[in-house]
Amino acid sequence: MENKTRSRVMLAITLFSAIVLSGTVFVCARRAGEEVTQRSFDELTTATKQLAKDINNATRTDQIILSAMAELIAGQDEDDLDSVLRIMNTFSLDKTFVSAVALLRPDGTLLLTDGARYDVSGAFDFETEAARGAYISDRVTSYFAPEKLVVRNVVPVKRGGETIAILYGMVPLQELSRSYKTDLYGGNAFVLIVDGNTGDILLDTWHDSLGNLSDLRGRKMLKGYTYDQAMENIPNGIGGDMCIVSRSTGLTLYLHYEPVGINNWSVVLGVSEQDALAGTRGVVKILYLMSVIVGAILLSYLAYISWYLISARRGVCRMSITDQGTGLMNRVAYEKCLRKSDQRVIAPAACIYIDANGLHEINNERGHEAGDQLLRAVAERLREQFPRDDLYRVGGDEFVVFPAPAAEAEYEARMRAVSESLAAQGHSISYGIAVCEAANGLRELVREADEKMLGSKRAYYAEHDRRRPR
Repeated sequence: MENKTRSRVMLAITLFSAIVLSGTVFVCARRAGEEVTQRSFDELTTATKQLAKDINNATRTDQIILSAMAELIAGQDEDDLDSVLRIMNTFSLDKTFVSAVALLRPDGTLLLTDGARYDVSGAFDFETEAARGAYISDRVTSYFAPEKLVVRNVVPVKRGGETIAILYGMVPLQELSRSYKTDLYGGNAFVLIVDGNTGDILLDTWHDSLGNLSDLRGRKMLKGYTYDQAMENIPNGIGGDMCIVSRSTGLTLYLHYEPVGINNWSVVLGVSEQDALAGTRGVVKILYLMSVIVGAILLSYLAYISWYLISARRGVCRMSITDQGTGLMNRVAYEKCLRKSDQRVIAPAACIYIDANGLHEINNERGHEAGDQLLRAVAERLREQFPRDDLYRVGGDEFVVFPAPAAEAEYEARMRAVSESLAAQGHSISYGIAVCEAANGLRELVREADEKMLGSKRAYYAEHDRRRPR
């Protein structure tokens, strides 16, 4: 009788332990699901911010090209239209958002690259346009085809401080929406650019036509996300999240929006829940499965389950801060490093900002595998000179190093060795080095190194054809 009672007690204890363990695993699984979702939004936020930066840089680069064209035109005789047309047709626009250029003259005529001239004085006032200087328009209708929508990248042609003509770079929005590609989330993400003042959509790789952000009104949104909140944030240049259900497919879509830094535009990056959670959803499913079957296992298995959960969590954490393409620390780890640095003084401090030249061209002409090989080559050469924990891949082709204290000349020598080694492989990088005796956080040092890198990159592209991969 005593043995029977003891057995019942042991059975009850085992059952109770199994129930407790099942409940614990279930709670952990639910929490892990919430963390995975939040991490997915964090990654989406990081990707959107980088995309906003890329779009801003590309648009500013277009403006630089148009400014160079304007300077050459300013050096020509105003009546020598052949020379002006030759300049307008010399610049390649293949790698820009701009598809065509036109020149507005003081007499109200618009000169096209094919030599055609149109009287547009009824639509364009030269004095008004000249007073605006260089600017980028919001969405407007095309003068020649009112059914088409364009953005105008406008640069004045000046001579002696006086505007003698105005150069327009035309960005056809419908065509751009059809041709624009992103490799984010395996190419399954979609991109919108929205005018925060009007809600007009300037670029849309999701739908077949350009509408207005108000078209999303009435869409089913998941709990905690509202259309009204997005309509309050976007006009004020504030980033945020949306989570909606597609009317056509029924899929749950994660969206994040961030200001572009041009006019009052915001970029919206969207991806299906399935793609956003790819690679992590399986972990959560395994944990839920464990919560169902763990009640039948022996108490001795409890220790194994605990070990498994801890190991799985550590593995996910390791994956979350490692860039899978290069093996370096990723953007999440980089942002964490910056946040930690904000709370302390670093003395001495140093930052090296690196950009792989020609990645976009290599991806376009040789394929993304060749681009990945370039990034891996850069990472490997950097690892030869710096410890892995000092290295971060912070963007598509951008890397940051926070090296151990040393003389600036030593940093320069290491980076020269990296550059020469890559050059032997047919690759090229631009970099900037910033050092100081003491810094309150690293953000200002990063900005300084970034600016130096951009100067180096401009010098590189001044000597190399932008279209030729390196």
